[in-house]
Amino acid sequence: MMRLRSIRRLIAGGLAVAVVSGCAGIPSSGPVTKVADDGGLGQSAVRYAPARPLPGATPEQIVRGYLDAMLAFPASSRTASAFLTRRAARDWVSSSQVRIYSGPEVGGALDVDGRPSAAEDPSEPVKVRLGFTEAARLDRQGRYARRAVPAALTYTLQQVKGEWRITDPQDGLLVNEKFFTDYFRSFDLYFFDRPGRRLVPDPVYLVVGDQLATTLLTSLAGGPAPDSVESMRTYVPPRTGLRPSVPVSDDGVADVEFTDDLADATDTARDHLSAQVVWTLRQAPGVEGVRLLGGDTALTAGGDEIQPVQAWGGYGPSTARGRTYAVVENRVAEIDDGRIIPISGRWGKNARGAELVAVSQSGVAGVLPGDDAVRVTSRDGSAPLTVGGNDFIEPDWDSDGRLWLVDRAAGGTRVRVVSDQQQVQIAVPGLARLDVTSFKISPDDTRYAVTAGRRMYVGEVVRDVKDQVLGLGLPSRVFTTVSGPRAASWSSPTELSFLGDSQAGVQIYQVQIDGSRTTSEVARSGSLLPDVRARGLAIAQGGTGTLHVSDARRRLWYLPRGGSWRMIDTPPATGLSYGR
Repeated sequence: MMRLRSIRRLIAGGLAVAVVSGCAGIPSSGPVTKVADDGGLGQSAVRYAPARPLPGATPEQIVRGYLDAMLAFPASSRTASAFLTRRAARDWVSSSQVRIYSGPEVGGALDVDGRPSAAEDPSEPVKVRLGFTEAARLDRQGRYARRAVPAALTYTLQQVKGEWRITDPQDGLLVNEKFFTDYFRSFDLYFFDRPGRRLVPDPVYLVVGDQLATTLLTSLAGGPAPDSVESMRTYVPPRTGLRPSVPVSDDGVADVEFTDDLADATDTARDHLSAQVVWTLRQAPGVEGVRLLGGDTALTAGGDEIQPVQAWGGYGPSTARGRTYAVVENRVAEIDDGRIIPISGRWGKNARGAELVAVSQSGVAGVLPGDDAVRVTSRDGSAPLTVGGNDFIEPDWDSDGRLWLVDRAAGGTRVRVVSDQQQVQIAVPGLARLDVTSFKISPDDTRYAVTAGRRMYVGEVVRDVKDQVLGLGLPSRVFTTVSGPRAASWSSPTELSFLGDSQAGVQIYQVQIDGSRTTSEVARSGSLLPDVRARGLAIAQGGTGTLHVSDARRRLWYLPRGGSWRMIDTPPATGLSYGR
């Protein structure tokens, strides 16, 4: 058995702050205590134990107390169930979803005919209306969907042994925005693409705490989202075959057990199952390795029954170092901080007037003058291929050496894939109607991102089991709080960087692909981009390395790590891009 690093020491928590502060109309009774550790995930360091129903509470007070009880941390529905009738508590599925709200308003009690009720007759039920703004919703596995719509629920209450109790709780939990901000964090569930070659991260929001490893694996066992079945698959047995908890030992080993015997599973299936579990659980603080059992069968990584969290890296995105490129004085050049270095080969001597280029280890592609043709060659400029079209935008290479070309055809936006001197037009339902201005394939080759009409969209790359690209899935709009998003580029498999408008001019922002969070590059680097009307963006994946932008005057700017923005003294440049 390999030796593992011990669990990282827990970080001391900050000052206790009541979870329910700022939640209008909801009482904050119940003990609040400080947690010794925030788990290293930056969450609130406060435990909150809500009060149980008080004797003689009115229907309105019961509803308010019920809402408060759902804000318990560590997360538990036990106290909330005390506000329900026995039958309602038994039937309530608190784990089915999470609705995130603001501005709750509890109305007065009404009788069954909708008239104000004095609630004096214990034999008669009453109704209490709860109005709120629903900010977002999480499904059973934690996938985020923005809502931002007015909503309302009407609870029916009846007396049980002289006390009012709710008979019809809503599906799932209701939590306020402060609770969501304090205690939920973004994680990735890992599934495979259809060929089984690539791990695909699926972002979710889960409550942090001691049970995080269990929650992560339970969500993973729920499988891919229904709208992703054409592009994702899982090797993890369903929830019904999962032991109820994933304990983590003092030396950082997470024990995962499935009731299904995996003795007859193929080596490929075992490896894929292990990869999904290890990549998902390694996000839990303190987990250094995974012991995985299926019945009496232990799964291994390299012969070790304790699989280290670094295992199965070959299924992840390429870690090859990328570089920034641009066209300067009709030559394709690498931009290394403040230096301009023409690439080797023919493109470094003559770009043939191209102003848009894409560079990778696989080759170079340049959009020729007039935007009606793309010249594709090997990296040194040999084996040329010319692809005709109309109004090409910047091409993009994926990590498998495929070139993606987007232009306009009679039916709208067209996408073609070039590989081994062959070009294939693929199906793009929903994308054809968009006036696409930028197109990028994710670092793991499983998704695409486009900007169109000053909006951003993300969709999935659909492949068959032989890894042939079949088409692109339907695009979903990515919500952001920033106006005019453009020049979107992948900074990780689940995050986009882009240019957007601000009071200080065009700045760089990042957004999660589920639209749950938008952040500013200023917050990361502390450096404000000068108001130069930035047009192009080149950013390293993973947020490492130097940032580059081009402006309206075709000047290049760069931001070294830990530094401030500087202009590169160079002739006018076009076609700023990031590649390998």
